[in-house]
Amino acid sequence: MKKKWIQYASILIVCVFVGLAIALLMKNLNLINVGDTSIQELQNQIIDYQKKNEDLNNRNTRLYEYLRELEEELASGRGESYLHIVEEKEQYALFAGLRAVKNAGVVITMTPLEGYQMQDAVVRQFVNELSALGAQAIAVNEERKVATTEIRTSQDMILVNGVSYARTEPFEIKAIIDPGKIDSYVVPYLLSISDNIKRQLSDDSLTIAIRKDEHVLIPALNEDRIAYQMELLEPVE
Repeated sequence: MKKKWIQYASILIVCVFVGLAIALLMKNLNLINVGDTSIQELQNQIIDYQKKNEDLNNRNTRLYEYLRELEEELASGRGESYLHIVEEKEQYALFAGLRAVKNAGVVITMTPLEGYQMQDAVVRQFVNELSALGAQAIAVNEERKVATTEIRTSQDMILVNGVSYARTEPFEIKAIIDPGKIDSYVVPYLLSISDNIKRQLSDDSLTIAIRKDEHVLIPALNEDRIAYQMELLEPVE
């Protein structure tokens, strides 16, 4: 009975990986807008999606090969080690920001007033303060913050993980942090940071709202983000 459970769990894990890969491809294909894209750009996008499709097919092939090897291990009675590896890999994925997570936390909403453009330094300051306070997961406008995440200004936009956001629009930062410290320390401290920022800026620059949220959901880092790239990395033996 235990072997069957392990086998079902392993098959489910592989199916989830395959489903995510297919969903990512379909999401990218839906982004093509023929009306607003030049022929050359469209051709370049098609070539890019063909390469991504090939990469996904190769990944699926590896997953099926992994499943075959796993089934052989289960049949031979050595499947416990695989289950341990899967559990350990999930812990690493959580730490790396590759899984969506939830818990109590705080939400910071910064809304530029008319005539003001959001500064990337303000966004980074709150992100850095949250990290210093022990936040275990942070997202800016639903973009997961990881070690290689960039937050920088590019003309009228602010880039987060390579995604552009208009500087005239609200920015929302969510963080999962120790629930026992939110009311007593985290929120009061963030409010003091907010007051300091407002003193440095004019009163008609932006509004900053900080609140506790019992059900903060932090999304996983999308695979198509620049912060996810790792093809240049070679492990050191």
